[in-house]
Amino acid sequence: MQYFLVMDAGTTSIKAGLVSLDGKFADIQNEPAQVLMPFSGASEMDMNEVWEVAKRVILKLKANNESIWSEVVAVGISAQGDGLWAIDAQGKPVRNAMLWNDTRTVMDYDAINPTCLALNTTAMFPGANTAELTWLKKNEPENYARIAWIFHCKDWINFKLTGQICTDASDASTALMNIYTKQYDEGLLDKLGLSEMKGKFAPIATSDEIIGTIYPDRAEELGLRVGTPVIAGCLDVLAIATGCGLMKGGQRGSIVGTTLANYVVMDEATARGCIATNGSILCHTKKDTYIRLMAATAGASAMDWMRRTILEGEDYAKTDEELAKIPIGSDGVMSTPYINGERAPFKLSSASAGFYGIRAHHTKYHLARASFESVAMAMADCYANLPKGDAELYLAGGAAKSPFICQMLCDTMGADTYRFEEKELGLMGIYRLILSALKISADVSAGTDKFEPNMANHAKYQELYKEYRLLKESLMPFWKSRAARQPEE
Repeated sequence: MQYFLVMDAGTTSIKAGLVSLDGKFADIQNEPAQVLMPFSGASEMDMNEVWEVAKRVILKLKANNESIWSEVVAVGISAQGDGLWAIDAQGKPVRNAMLWNDTRTVMDYDAINPTCLALNTTAMFPGANTAELTWLKKNEPENYARIAWIFHCKDWINFKLTGQICTDASDASTALMNIYTKQYDEGLLDKLGLSEMKGKFAPIATSDEIIGTIYPDRAEELGLRVGTPVIAGCLDVLAIATGCGLMKGGQRGSIVGTTLANYVVMDEATARGCIATNGSILCHTKKDTYIRLMAATAGASAMDWMRRTILEGEDYAKTDEELAKIPIGSDGVMSTPYINGERAPFKLSSASAGFYGIRAHHTKYHLARASFESVAMAMADCYANLPKGDAELYLAGGAAKSPFICQMLCDTMGADTYRFEEKELGLMGIYRLILSALKISADVSAGTDKFEPNMANHAKYQELYKEYRLLKESLMPFWKSRAARQPEE
């Protein structure tokens, strides 16, 4: 039996699995990853520590599966996207990685983004590597001058495994790459005052391309065979879409994770007809296929904060039972979920989470339901700004494990909703890419649970959405005022 080593390097944890040729997991291991917040708006990770965590996860797999470890024949990785992951000429990190949800960069995105869109590159936002480079040049010029290569989280781990500097089209399409030519448009760097970075963005491969092999010292350290091929891999959102099998134009899905990623799959003709003034258009892992993406920061982070801070780690089943007793609209309590600012369907790093309409009779469960409903409203807000797509909706992500949340999202959208039975869809997406790289055909269709909308509830959520939009628009002047008063760090 042959096995593949597949990994997902997320913002809060790194997991890896051993999956057999027939798509069955022999084992999955994970380790927490630490996010550093040295000052307000900053979100970073120690790149060396990320590699150490990835290595520990691999070695845990090895220790648990010694009898089959020698049968690992290929490696693939997906990871968090965006952010600035940079190394110097000696292959060492220039500094901590600046992450996708970092909001320290202050610039006029409305002024620069028409140029980005005209060049068929993705619109900029504070967590894009090009935006973060402008901050680095101004605030840490010595580190800026040391940059030799710029890539992404998964590319850093690939580099540590193979010594190869490379990225893939899905990650490259989050910033400087023309999504149709698959080439960087470095003229944009001149407009951003970053001309020194020309030639320093990693070469671009297809997601299923073998970019290198495990080199001898690393093979000995990890117990892998010298020469084991490593594929380029892809952005985590695209890995999950691939694992779901959502590869045809019109299909739409949402990943209710740390990021609330909502997307519609498109062919190239449809993609060229879209103007992504909000959100982005990214290259899918299938050739000439794209996704129109609204990757909102208003995802499970708001839910996790609620569970941790207000519900004090209460059992999920207990929470769902209590929330089901409270009517839609939380008896008048409303919430905004922008605990990390927002980037889709609007860009405003100073947007914040909050609760409104609280009265003396309300309980912590009213606040909890309002918090969860705010994520559902944020999803509806994103889809209101996406192409229509097919009627049905596919759900993935950690929060989708809750039937209560799935039904809430189903009722909000008023559409048949499917939740995949396979929980490790990102890892399965990498498995599919490895099969493609090795020219192996296999039936890897994923089973689903179906949720049907309660249309009476849908009507109530539509009314709630109207109130949500009114609340959001009413708060916009306040949030923008706070942004204007807050100087750049």
